[in-house]
Amino acid sequence: MLRSYEDVLGALNKATPDIREMAKQAEITGYYSDQVRSLLANTGACQFLYPKEAGGALQNADQLVRLLRQAAYIDGSFGWLLISYFLAATHSAIYLTCPGFSRLFGDNQQPIVAGQYQPNGRGEKAEDGFTLTGKWSFASGIHNADWLVAGFFETTRGQILKDNVGKPRVSVAVLPRRDIALTGSWDTTGLRGTGSISYECTELFVPESACFSFDHHVVQRGHDIHTIGILELSALTHGCWALGMAQRVVDEMLLLAKRTVRAHDAAPLYAKETFLLDLARACAKVAAAQAFVIDAARSAQREILQLGVLGDPAKSSIRLSATFANEVAADIAEIAYRHIGTSSIAKRNEIEQVLRDIQTGRQHMMISPQTYVEYARAHFSGAK
Repeated sequence: MLRSYEDVLGALNKATPDIREMAKQAEITGYYSDQVRSLLANTGACQFLYPKEAGGALQNADQLVRLLRQAAYIDGSFGWLLISYFLAATHSAIYLTCPGFSRLFGDNQQPIVAGQYQPNGRGEKAEDGFTLTGKWSFASGIHNADWLVAGFFETTRGQILKDNVGKPRVSVAVLPRRDIALTGSWDTTGLRGTGSISYECTELFVPESACFSFDHHVVQRGHDIHTIGILELSALTHGCWALGMAQRVVDEMLLLAKRTVRAHDAAPLYAKETFLLDLARACAKVAAAQAFVIDAARSAQREILQLGVLGDPAKSSIRLSATFANEVAADIAEIAYRHIGTSSIAKRNEIEQVLRDIQTGRQHMMISPQTYVEYARAHFSGAK
């Protein structure tokens, strides 16, 4: 039975204590236990976000932004996992042809899909498919996945194939996790619970129906916000994540300000105007970032509905809003470090993990500062 947006959001909020208990253990082990599979199924979070042809019920951009924001607010690693699963499953659902789609989603299956799109593999053309060899990294949530996506260069006799404009042909394979070797470890300062380890395969046959083109993908099913593009949807979701993390820092600062008295201060933080000034600025920045992300997402959905394709200005707006949201989260984290002092680095306080997660998440390629450069450069594209 499909749940409504309100039901799923309510279920996630109700599960917050359980998620945070799992998160504590994941900080130690480096990944969420398989209990997260049951939790995702019970809350309906994954299923709700999938395209309707894959059993989902997501209706608009607002729901996507707010649901992913709330997941990140509950726990940074949990929110990151939900994004990873959402992206990999959604792109598999809308770009795979019917045979590949049926393997994953037939008989009302609700698979968990993870992996990496970077073309760190090579797929030698074979009859009806590819022979795939490669090593991939940053597979967030891989420990609990049923399937993995893996980007690769298409080759023939060892030579990389090119498209009609001379670019290397990059495709994405969707592989059963049982056919893949998990390698390496995940030892980072933040987002420790994502278990973003590496994986590899050697000369694994992948049917063509289990692959889709990265640059020239054709929408087979789905509509609206799901089909705005691989890179654009990835950027948008990481913007949503930053919104949740930024709001969490604000709320944790509010709690700590009531009981934190810095050395040589006579009054708690909430009585200091310098803190109140920065706190109000932080609240304003969160509100501005959220408005920007939601506006960019709404505009993208509207453009897809009207034109069936997303133009470059809309793509740039999504990337810009997501990068800005992550910058805001990092700025607010700096405010917390500056005012809360040692309380912000003490493991007894939950804000300590939140701040580490923000700095780690900000390293993602989709929200790098280069986004600003590319956005500004576009304004001078016709200049001599």
